[in-house]
Amino acid sequence: MSKVLLINPAMAEVYKIAKIKNSVPNYFPLNLLTIATPLIENRHEVQLLDLNYKPNVKESVIEALKEFSPDYVGITFTTPLYSQSIRIISLVKEYKQDIVTIAGGVHMTSDCMSTMKNSKIDIAVTGEGDFKLLEIVESRNIKAVKGIAYRENGNIIVNDRSPLLTCLDKIPFPAVSLIERDLYKLPHTIRKKEPVFPLETSRGCVYECIYCNKSIFGNKFREKSPERVLQDIRKIADLGYNEIHIVDDGFTTNMKRAKEICRLIIKEKSHLSFNCCNGVRVDRIDEELLSLMKKAKFFRVSLGIESGSQAILDKVDKKMKLESYVKAIKMFKKAGIETLAYFMFGLPDEHEEDLKKTIEFAKKLKPTVAKFSITIPLPSTPLFEEWEKRGYILSKNWDDFGFYQEKKIYEHPNLSWEILTKYLDMSYRSFYFSPSYMISRFFSSIRNGSLIDDLKMALQIKW
Repeated sequence: MSKVLLINPAMAEVYKIAKIKNSVPNYFPLNLLTIATPLIENRHEVQLLDLNYKPNVKESVIEALKEFSPDYVGITFTTPLYSQSIRIISLVKEYKQDIVTIAGGVHMTSDCMSTMKNSKIDIAVTGEGDFKLLEIVESRNIKAVKGIAYRENGNIIVNDRSPLLTCLDKIPFPAVSLIERDLYKLPHTIRKKEPVFPLETSRGCVYECIYCNKSIFGNKFREKSPERVLQDIRKIADLGYNEIHIVDDGFTTNMKRAKEICRLIIKEKSHLSFNCCNGVRVDRIDEELLSLMKKAKFFRVSLGIESGSQAILDKVDKKMKLESYVKAIKMFKKAGIETLAYFMFGLPDEHEEDLKKTIEFAKKLKPTVAKFSITIPLPSTPLFEEWEKRGYILSKNWDDFGFYQEKKIYEHPNLSWEILTKYLDMSYRSFYFSPSYMISRFFSSIRNGSLIDDLKMALQIKW
């Protein structure tokens, strides 16, 4: 039996300058808890250290190492938390050199060799890692384990990738016994009831937007069966959760499956409410689906709209028409389902006129909530690779690559950084303080009993 400590870095560094700080999500680390289940089922001892709830990273890591004395430490690497993760790995090795350090996640998959060279990571997991940590811990020959990189005689060896899981019904239910549930509270702006459980029902996005990183899940759509999804929902309800947020890349990609899931939820007569905080494209919906979602207690969906310029949508391979968004927002409003719309500034070929179009389009659509950000070209995306080739990328200080950061990391071919930040600030003022939105929000806040909370949100918008 081995002892495995899983570490979730603190996301506070990413969200500290978010424009709407009280709308920041605060989910438990679904990926780490999913990885933990096979270890626990095979009688390994596992602990989770979530640094989001620790005042001091260094002290908390050292304390956990002393108290638990792990054989292995696993950590998830995301691009904007690169330096923090590197520091954590160094702390582990300084404390005890013999502890095997294992890193996974999207950044390790995207930038494995460079990250290994710049750190004291012993083993890197590339690709899906649901069962990979168990395989590593129990392996007698690390050379034979696919989907990893490791050190040997001063060299870094990168093994072939493991094939993607073909049956998602085999993905284990996350080990939520490792967390203190009451720590994970979400702001009222993104949930109706607490506590909230993030649920994955499918993987992979079949579309080719150039700013999206698909280094782990790829572009092949894979799904849990509706029956398995219902099993998960029953477990979640039995555990005392009141709301589920679906985190798929493409929940409605297979509309027939999405409808069947809704029918099963309706038949179950569950008390749970649902939020599709990802995974809905407006060309993969119809009135029947929205009617079923409403009856199944879906109260909100999130939509990646990105731009109010058709030319820009075409440039980024969105494969979507502006009129489709207009039609879809009307359909969601008719069905009584809220919408959260995402928009981006600084996409390829954009000019200042396109930024104006995006703001005006957001105001025309009138989603329930709108979020704006400056485009971040993440590693392994077609956008990053193209801009790096053209010399537009100015920095590879990955800490500056968070969606809420405003540091100049690239030279846009048409727009100055000052113009981008100007329009980012302008977007929130223009959208949230437009008379039509304020009137609409005022009456909906009264209906929902959230007037005080909404006023607090408005006052906390940062510019």
